[in-house]
Amino acid sequence: MPIAGSEIVKMLPGKRPCKDCGFPTCFAFAMKLASGGTTVDKCPYLSEEVKDKLLDILAPPIKLVTIGSGENAVKIGNEEVIYRHEKTFVHSPGITLLISDKEDKAKIEEKIKKIKALQFPWVGVNLEADLLALHFESGDRDKFLALVKKVYDSTDLGMILISEDMDALFAARDICADRHPLLYPITKENIDEAIPKIKANLTPVGLRGQSIEELVTLTTKSKDAGIEELVLDPGSRNLLEAIRDQTFIRKAALKQGFRPLGYPTIAFPCF
Repeated sequence: MPIAGSEIVKMLPGKRPCKDCGFPTCFAFAMKLASGGTTVDKCPYLSEEVKDKLLDILAPPIKLVTIGSGENAVKIGNEEVIYRHEKTFVHSPGITLLISDKEDKAKIEEKIKKIKALQFPWVGVNLEADLLALHFESGDRDKFLALVKKVYDSTDLGMILISEDMDALFAARDICADRHPLLYPITKENIDEAIPKIKANLTPVGLRGQSIEELVTLTTKSKDAGIEELVLDPGSRNLLEAIRDQTFIRKAALKQGFRPLGYPTIAFPCF
């Protein structure tokens, strides 16, 4: 939730009107900081502790997450409002094409080629699929890794790696780590095993809970471990539950300032 400049000024050194930040007073600096018109590092006299606290307070209520790299990076999050007319929406949601390792080679080739031309007209705008989700369904780890390698070599698009098998998931991550893939699903059953492996080569993580309450536990544990690029799946698998859960998460982050749910969400209409 927004913080007033009058609250920020209480955290500033305020010992003298040094003007080293470029503003005539600490209060003027605090007001500009609250409105997003300047940055914390402009004050050279802040302790690291206060600086970290201010950065946390001033961070957008929904964390920015980047999937992919370079020109094909998909950025989600950083949102500040429920409705567009309140201010603006910052990032469009990513649209993903699913490829299973059970599909035959011809079908996989077709999908890789198809994504480059896939468009969805919507209110005068052409939406494009911009990610590939690679699903480990076959039970054959080598087959899944071969699919990841093929996609990695064939396209520059970002990837979502989907595997309940943690060894397969992290082996796939190692193939395309420089592409900054999203790893999914991390759950209450595997999070303790997964955390050290995630931290060995940080990329975005998709957390899946059986409820919103369970997601809160997962996000808290992840953040405490230093893993902050998180995408949330509340586990809802029908339209009514999905709308309910997605709305609740967004409102909790934007209206209540509830940080454990302050992350972008993901939905799987194909599952």
